[in-house]
Amino acid sequence: MAKNPQTERPNKHCWIGAKSGGGKSQLLRNELLPGRGARALFWDIDTDHRCTRYTDKGAFLAALKSASASGKGYRIGWSGDDDPATFEWFCRAAWAVLDGRHETYIVCEEMADQGMGQKMPAFLRKLMVRGRKYGAVMITTTQRCQEVPKALITQAANRYVGLHEDQDARYLERAVGIKAAEIEALEPLTFWHKGPEGTKKLRTKYRKFTP
Repeated sequence: MAKNPQTERPNKHCWIGAKSGGGKSQLLRNELLPGRGARALFWDIDTDHRCTRYTDKGAFLAALKSASASGKGYRIGWSGDDDPATFEWFCRAAWAVLDGRHETYIVCEEMADQGMGQKMPAFLRKLMVRGRKYGAVMITTTQRCQEVPKALITQAANRYVGLHEDQDARYLERAVGIKAAEIEALEPLTFWHKGPEGTKKLRTKYRKFTP
């Protein structure tokens, strides 16, 4: 159960959207995740992140409990089954270790694969709506922006919009307020960032990653 709420914590949730090859994981690894010492959980089905990965639920929960109790940073990932029930289990496990005295980064890649439509599972909603005061920093990504709940975009204080085309670009113009033509003109590894301090363009580097 999440504990020690700190109501003054700011919303630091992030949403990243870009078509395949747009650079979502590069941006996430290069710009958004802190280095050593951070508490970080990964829904990492495609093994895109440096973390200790598990495919057995019991082993994952035991490692998470031990790491959380240690008071130290950790990077623990789930790379097993990726069905909706398992994703809800993962979100429940993340909620259980939140502690408002510490930030906990929760990275959920390729959310369109969960087939949620516009309805978020209960514990994902908790993480997005209530997790802030318990130190949660949610980072969600997708290639297919119209196939994820719009609340993933609107509840994130930081929206990173990469290359999209046609209908997706027009959808994001309405959802985020960045003109479709400016979205379609982006190159891979380049994003519009709309956050608390305004809107700006940024470019990240390509760094080869080997799981």
